[in-house]
Amino acid sequence: MFNSNKAKMPESGSRETNADAAFSFRSSNPASPQARAGEEPRADAADSASRGPDRAAECRARAASGRSGGLSAAESGRGLTARGLVVDYGGGPVLGPLDLDLQEHGIYTVLGPSGSGKSTLLRTAAGLTPRFRGSLAYGGRPIGGRGAAGAGVRVGFVPQNYGLLPWHTALANVKNALKIARPEESRAERDESARRWLARMGLAGLEGRYPRALSGGQQQRVAIARAFAVRPDLLLLDEPFSALDAVTREGLQNLLLDNWRQQPSTTLFVTHDVEEAVLLGRQIVMLTGGSGSFSAEAERADRSGGAPFFPNEDVRERESQDEFPASASGIRLIDNAVVFSLADSDKRDSEAFREQTRRVRRLLREGR
Repeated sequence: MFNSNKAKMPESGSRETNADAAFSFRSSNPASPQARAGEEPRADAADSASRGPDRAAECRARAASGRSGGLSAAESGRGLTARGLVVDYGGGPVLGPLDLDLQEHGIYTVLGPSGSGKSTLLRTAAGLTPRFRGSLAYGGRPIGGRGAAGAGVRVGFVPQNYGLLPWHTALANVKNALKIARPEESRAERDESARRWLARMGLAGLEGRYPRALSGGQQQRVAIARAFAVRPDLLLLDEPFSALDAVTREGLQNLLLDNWRQQPSTTLFVTHDVEEAVLLGRQIVMLTGGSGSFSAEAERADRSGGAPFFPNEDVRERESQDEFPASASGIRLIDNAVVFSLADSDKRDSEAFREQTRRVRRLLREGR
């Protein structure tokens, strides 16, 4: 179900389908002992210990500011970049041409109507779209496709269909991911880490169940546990909380943010829920289909990031058009720094959250 940069993708129709095989890619840079399971996770686990204990705080600060010394992701060699990315299954492109420039260690929520290419973007980054035009890279290293399936990049992916191996228990599904993504860890370490993450998902006592004996929401939580456990560089979540009840959903939203603060993976989170996008994203990527180009750095240039949204009713429409202008195809990157900076417990009741939610809904309507 997993793939490494040294292993071939299984052929279509084999026992391990492509959807299963590319969930997690093994890094060519082994993690330091400090990053092993059972210990406090460190930001950017593949970095050497010389980066220092303040690395996680440094990553969070850079992600919160949205800047990297004024350089784009491509210029700095960090983050997710795409150039002329086009995915076409026959009959016309379903994504692109698209240029992407997203800095590392940020949380990007992705919104857009059905058919706008949200899931296709994630599947391509996860290596499940072997044929595409253009380039896609993380940290300057190619990802996606059969020829460059995440060499040196750990990728965690939660697809809409969960991607669990039906012949493995919940525990074995998580341990199998760790075996490939974290081969330097001992069997005992992988077992402890898998059990700990399943427990954090509320699945303690269900480790021995097979997917068929789990509800849809429980299967979804196993897939999330698997993605978090490998401590990826790039975390791809395709509507990961869609099958959960409201209380569980809110708890896992908080867990996602807590986990990111401890280990800031670059995260793309697809959702159809505008409130969820505003709650979780430092920036919101809005796709409306067709071709487009956007840069996190260009959209953020010269913004203070601290002014409240919608200071008065009269300028709301102008701000929605001018502050976050659409590309030629209507793609927007929306800064969400004000809401993101609030305490998790305060976001839903804040005026900034309510105003930003209204703004994003209006932009979605304008883009249809």
